[in-house]
Amino acid sequence: MAVAKSNKDEKNEFVELGISLWQNWPIVLLCCLFSTLIGLFVAEWIRPVYEVNALLQIESKSKGGSLTGDLGSLFSTGTPTQTEIELVKSRRVTGTVVEALGLRNYVEPIGFLDRILHKQGRLELSSLEIPRAIIEDPDDRKEPWLVVATDSLHFSLFDFNGKEILSNCEVGKDYEASYTTSLGTAPVKIAASRMNAVAGQKFEIQKLFRLVGIGKFESAFDVSEKGKRTGILEFSYQDYYPDRAAYVLNEVARAYQRQNVEQRSLEAKSTIEFLENQLPIVRGKLDSAEQILNQYRSQVGSADIAAETKIVLERQMKLQQQILENEQRRQATVRLFHEEHPTVKTLDDQTAKLRQELSRATGQVKKMPEKQQEVLRLTSDVELNKLLYTNMLNNIQQLRLVAAGEVGSVRIIDEAEPTLGPIKPKKNLIRMAALFLGFCLAIGIISIKKRLHSGIKDSKTIERELGVSVYAKVPKGVPHGTRGTLPLALAAPDDVAVEALRTLRTSLEFMMLDSEKANVIALSGLIPGVGKSFISVNLAVLFAGMGKKVVLIDADLRKGRLHKEFGMKRENGLTEVLLGSTSLEDALKPTSVENMDLIVCGKVPASPAELLGSSRYAKLLESLRSKYDVIIVDTPPVMLVTDAMLVCRHADQAVMVVEYDKHSIDAIREGLELFTKGAPESLNPSIVINKYVHSKNDGYGYKYGKY
Repeated sequence: MAVAKSNKDEKNEFVELGISLWQNWPIVLLCCLFSTLIGLFVAEWIRPVYEVNALLQIESKSKGGSLTGDLGSLFSTGTPTQTEIELVKSRRVTGTVVEALGLRNYVEPIGFLDRILHKQGRLELSSLEIPRAIIEDPDDRKEPWLVVATDSLHFSLFDFNGKEILSNCEVGKDYEASYTTSLGTAPVKIAASRMNAVAGQKFEIQKLFRLVGIGKFESAFDVSEKGKRTGILEFSYQDYYPDRAAYVLNEVARAYQRQNVEQRSLEAKSTIEFLENQLPIVRGKLDSAEQILNQYRSQVGSADIAAETKIVLERQMKLQQQILENEQRRQATVRLFHEEHPTVKTLDDQTAKLRQELSRATGQVKKMPEKQQEVLRLTSDVELNKLLYTNMLNNIQQLRLVAAGEVGSVRIIDEAEPTLGPIKPKKNLIRMAALFLGFCLAIGIISIKKRLHSGIKDSKTIERELGVSVYAKVPKGVPHGTRGTLPLALAAPDDVAVEALRTLRTSLEFMMLDSEKANVIALSGLIPGVGKSFISVNLAVLFAGMGKKVVLIDADLRKGRLHKEFGMKRENGLTEVLLGSTSLEDALKPTSVENMDLIVCGKVPASPAELLGSSRYAKLLESLRSKYDVIIVDTPPVMLVTDAMLVCRHADQAVMVVEYDKHSIDAIREGLELFTKGAPESLNPSIVINKYVHSKNDGYGYKYGKY
């Protein structure tokens, strides 16, 4: 008969876990206490970190004012907020701050007790130069040097080997010393801008590589947009000291603001430089044109320009000025838009029309006298160059106003201010996390303990895993066995073990109610020593005490011991009956228990399994069914021999006796499958847990005693 497996119930698993935790409360308490102590230590060990914030506004257009006019808007550098954020994080900004504020000069206070008590000193270096190149071992070049405070204003400098380099250095002054190794000599420079320490406090110092210093700064610095499409950037910076954090963050904001102004005025400055370079050339062309005009007039004499010629000249100058203005406007527009933009196309169309009008005006000049044409041409060149020169001077002046009046598109709204409370460590969170981890550790230890010691303690686990009922949990009696040759059920009827066996008897009796024939109950255990014989004897006594006629058969033909329970000899028993050398009537021995007979095991046969599997054994049971109400058969351990399986084929009920906290669920499953293998479908299997140890979690709420 196969043993059914039931699916695990998650609720029962949680209940079982809770019971296991309660049963192992010392482990849970120790783990939680240990982890809490670690959490308390970690919470005090982590240095407090403070965070400061600053707000900046990114404007989309320049606010240059009326002095700059429309020309200032040509150099507006309005960019998306994300672009500005990446620009702030660039090394151009952060690297400048790291170098300017000496953030490459890394200082770490040391001292176990000072750190736990939060009495660490503070040291800030304004300059530090350590000659890495002349240190012999490359690994030592990464080792920190040491500063030891001699009092609140003086300190000494030691290298990574503890060699004193400088002594009695005063805060606020620069110091330099020669550092000599086998690779050469180089200067060591140090200057402290601030120190708050007592005598004996130590600090590890390092000169970080530039990229390392920038990376360390970037890990503590963050910038994000406050809200969506607001143009408001929030700068944040974390440091061990709130005043230093505020100072550093404000420097970052100012550096970014300066960079923004420089970037916005860069194009104006480059244009000014170009125009100033071109200005002498244009001036030279103007002077040359005037000189040529004067020479021509000297050659041809006085050549006045008629009224008609003046009108044509003024018309040409006006058209050329408009063409020049359009071209300048087009160049400015192309800086903001592409060539195919409608504004650019419109300017191109206007310029083309102006050129056509200029061409028609030039055609009118050809109808004039030759001298008038030449005077008009030379005068036109002079006026055109004068116009170019004047416009260039005006543009230079306007661009200088743009460059001088540029305030950038970044405005600092809120400067960073020191905060009072640190953001890290979150001590309560660390303590709670430590307590939770301790609880998890306890669960892990208990689970490993259960896995390593896989003995089953809970009847619910057996019933859930195997689908077989546990009829009784028999605790240890006092004594667990017999008193002399009397079964415990007779010697101590009020014992706790006997009370549990009465529960087993009642459960088995319920399964017999519908049967007219005597019920055959086969008992076996997984291994020797689980107490199956004790269960068999006392169960038979309890059935006999109800007035039922009971026969107890010792089917352990190899190492049977029931005869000792009643002070009998093992001869003339089951072996002899099955071999035919003794009759059944001679083998049935009355006991001191009323209504109870015993068939001892007899001598050890050559092949016990063949005898128990023979037809003689089946006929023996049939003859006993007609004489007795209950037949209890004590069999050998099922995991050692096949005798129990052969006996169970002729049984109505099979009782597997397991020992508390000794057998795994897999061993019980395998034993029960072997015990009931080949048995009829009508067989009712059950389990008894012997030597059970009750705990407070069993739900009884009382200790055993007399009721």
